[in-house]
Formats: sequence, structure tokens, C-alpha cells
Amino acid sequence: MTDEIGDVKSKDDGKNKPNLKEVFGHRKTLVMLGLGFASGLPYAVLTGTLYAWLTAAEIDVATIGVLSWAGLAYAFKFLWSPLLDHVRPPLFARFGRRRGWIFCCQALVAACLFFISLADPALHIGWIALLAVAGAFAAATHDIAIDAWRIESAEAAAPLDLLSSAVQLGFRAAAFAGGAGALLIANYAAWDAALLSIAALSVVAMGATLAAPEPPAPSGDTVETPGAASAEDAPARPIGEAERRFRNLVLTPVLLGWAWAATALFGFMASAMTAETAPSARVFTLTQGPWIIACCVLAPGVAAAVLVAFRARPITAIGFSTPFPGAMDALYRAILEPMVDLVSRLRYAAILILALVLSYRYADLVWGAFAYPFYLGVDNGSGALGHTELEVAFASKTFGVAMTFIGIFLGGVALLRFGRVNCLIAGAVLAAATNLLFADLAAGAAYLDGFLSATRLGAVYGLFDFDQRMARLMTAIAAENLAIGFASAVYVAFLSSIVNPKYSAVQYALLASLTMLIGTLGRPLLGELIEERGYAYVFVLTAVLGLVAVGASIGEAIRQSRTGAEDAPSGGVG
Repeated sequence: MTDEIGDVKSKDDGKNKPNLKEVFGHRKTLVMLGLGFASGLPYAVLTGTLYAWLTAAEIDVATIGVLSWAGLAYAFKFLWSPLLDHVRPPLFARFGRRRGWIFCCQALVAACLFFISLADPALHIGWIALLAVAGAFAAATHDIAIDAWRIESAEAAAPLDLLSSAVQLGFRAAAFAGGAGALLIANYAAWDAALLSIAALSVVAMGATLAAPEPPAPSGDTVETPGAASAEDAPARPIGEAERRFRNLVLTPVLLGWAWAATALFGFMASAMTAETAPSARVFTLTQGPWIIACCVLAPGVAAAVLVAFRARPITAIGFSTPFPGAMDALYRAILEPMVDLVSRLRYAAILILALVLSYRYADLVWGAFAYPFYLGVDNGSGALGHTELEVAFASKTFGVAMTFIGIFLGGVALLRFGRVNCLIAGAVLAAATNLLFADLAAGAAYLDGFLSATRLGAVYGLFDFDQRMARLMTAIAAENLAIGFASAVYVAFLSSIVNPKYSAVQYALLASLTMLIGTLGRPLLGELIEERGYAYVFVLTAVLGLVAVGASIGEAIRQSRTGAEDAPSGGVG
């Protein structure tokens, strides 16, 4: 197998492509919509609605920034993703490997949301943080199994690109329920009733799991040569003791680095939530952040590259024995072998792909925890907008979600028409540019007012009794959500095309986790910057940083054009 990034699964030849009616009426597509909804509901609450509740309870922005680290479970889910391939789901094993884990995690998420609804932010912020971390951990694990189900279930009648769009549609529908629905209930009743309703809805969403068919397990469970050309092409062969010791030598620092990173992150979060004098998020992020990224991203990548480099060389006495060789073998197969497969296939392109994965969603992910404080907060010089919960429920979580749906649909159509990398570039440009609209909004909306006047959209909004403030907000949100929907559909399809189905749970979880990592790590620092310099400064900063993703996307397009890698519109499972 070559080093090109192509679809690992077999591709449809294009002669028997299903029409859209057949695709969207297929059982797997409908189940994918439901599973996407079940995935999006806890994400909407734990990374968004929760912070609207805390804002209403007058919790400061810096504390919200630290609490947003509960979302790090999504960024680190690749650490435990191998368990889903090797451990039977507790209590629900009879549902199958994928469905059992999905159902188990959905039950845990519902329980966490229920107990959060009973807490008082003024008195129980520590318990809320603990439940948020536990709920995010269960939700992230839930997403690992769903992504594996999606990749393993793809077929000609339910192609991967459109399953990827379907899961995004379901995910965004949950954003409406968990966002607008919760805000409306909170406005007309109370926040505890809103959160309790979401917990009940998460129980209802479990029905999608019961309706899902269990996908067949990928074939080929043998131990393979480290760094073989691919997991499917490499012949299995016995592993010698010297080679086993060498693998242990390479694996051990990776495990130690991950353990340190997790301890440092959650230790800081616990300290920030409980200490009388909270430690500085800025100092921690700037001093420890680079080391955390090195341990979580660079260390496993370097380890996989080392194993690939030594695959053709005889290994004699390098390394050391361990007291639990069987456990180390299992950890290697679960953790490093999937990464070795990626590095073997991508080769030097892995560096470019890593830059793309780390930066692509940064511009919209990094400020997500501060959206509600921005919309709902009182302007004390920060540029917060001071809208009501009802206004935000309509503008962001009703009108905005509708715009996201349109963006996802446009992304799905563009994928089929223009190919992945062309759409990837467009999505990166749009995601970065729309942050400038919010910078203008925070600074007084001079450019947005000019746009509304020149296009006469202000008069159109007036026909529906929206004042100038709402017209500005809805215009900015419409542009941002169109961009997010488009970029999400394109990016999920791109990541899915890289994944080997044999390692679907681990490889997709790894790539998706790295996407979340830098954006989530940067939130506490942004919380402090907002309090010091205001929202406008932060939005400009995130737009500029978004240019990294634009450059990486262009680089990937150039690489594919030079090497002849396929990026044609796909009608098959790719």
C-alpha cells in the first residue's frame, strides 16, 4: 500500500450509486440521525448550556473558563478508546460490542445530567464540576463507539460521506433541543426544570441504540509486524523477545507522559474549583500547555515513527523486560499499533495531517464555552451583549441551528461535487473569517450595521419586529453557523477517509481528540483575556490563529495534487 491518504475501505465504482431518497430512507441513515442526536445532547449541555446556567447564577467568566476543561474528556478520549475494542461493555454486552458501549454510556450521561439539575451553582460548584467531568467522560466514550459504528456500518446503500453528514444533522438537532429548548424552559420556568428535561430527553434518545444494527467486527485480529505497510496488507508473524522488549522501551514513556498530562490537567482544575486563591490559568497554560501537547501528541507520534523506522532492521538486545509482558503486548496492540498503521500509510504526510487536525476547528471551538457569557452577560467594558435568554434561544439555538443544518447540507453536496480537500480549504477560511463578525459585534457592530443598511436586510428583519440589536446578532450567528455546519460535514468526512476500519474506534478517536485538544486547552487563558481585554480582542486573536488551518488545508491540497492522491467525489463508502 502506498503512502497516499486514500480510503482504506473499498470504493464504489460509481456505476450503482444510490439516489438520495434511497440513502436517506435507509435504516442505517435514520439510525445515524438518532445516534447523532444522542451524541449532540450531552455535548450541547456540558459545553454550552451549562455555562448559560452559570452565567445566570453570576459565576465569573474565569471560573467558567476553568470549568470548561470538563470538555477535555473529548480531547483525551483516544487514551481509553482502545478499551472499546478489547473490553466487553458492562451490563449490556448482549447488545454487541458497539451497541453495548453506546447504551451503557447513554445511561451514565443521563444520570450525570439528572444530578447536575439538582445542584445549586452558588453552593455546589465543585460537585457540578465533578459531575460535568464524569458526564463528559461518558459522553466522549459514547462518541468513540458511535464513530466506530458509523465507519464499520458504511456500505454502498449508506455511504460513509452521507452517514457523516447524517450524524452531523442529528448532532445539530440536539444543539437545538439542548440549547434553545433549555433556554426557553429556563425563561418560562426555572433552570433546574430545564436541565431535568434534558436529562429525560437523553433517556428517550437511547431508543436509537435499540434500533441500530450491530456492525460486523473487522476481520484480522492477529499481532502484526510493527510498521507494516498497512494493517490489512501485512502478514502476521511471531514476535521475538528482543522485538517485544524494544516495543516496551518505546511504549513506556508514552504511557508515563499520558499519565502525567491527565494528572496535571485535572489536578489544576480541581485546585481552581476548590482553592481559596485560584491558580492562574494563564501561567498554567503557557508553562505546562506545551509539555502536555508534547506528551499527548508528539510522544505517541514519535514512538510510532520509531517503530516504523526499525521495522526492517534486526533488533537484538535493545529494550527491557517487564513483569507483565502480556499486559504490555495488549497495550501495544491497543495504543501504538493503530498509530503505527497511520504513520505507515501517511509517512511524512503525517506531519502535515497532524498540523491540520490540531488547528482545523480551533477558530470555532476555542471560544465555545464563552458564547453564552458573551450573549447574555452584562457589558462592563468587555463587549458582552446583554441579550435575554429568550432572545438567545431564538437567535442562537433556533435560527442559528437552522443555519447550521443548511451549512451541513451544503457541505454534503459540496463533498459530492467538488471533493474533500477543496471543501476543506473553504471550510477553514469561513471558520476563521466569521470570528471577525463577532469581533465587530463586540466592538459596536459598525461594519454589521453598514452591511445591514447596504443590503436592506435591516428592513427585512424589521418586518418580523426584530430591532437593530437582534438583526446584528442574527446576522453574525447565521454566518458563523453556516460556516460551522459546512466545515463540520467536510471535516468529519475527511477524517473518516483516513481511518482504517480495523482500527476505527482508536484512529478516529485519536484524530477527533487532537482536534479538540488545543481549543479546549486554550479556554481558561481566553477567559482571563476576556476579563482583561474584552471579547473583541479575543475574537480577532482567534481569527488570526485560524489562518494556521487555512495554510494546512492548502498544503494538503498541494500535497495531494503532487502525489496523485485521490480526492474525487465519492459515492461509495469512502
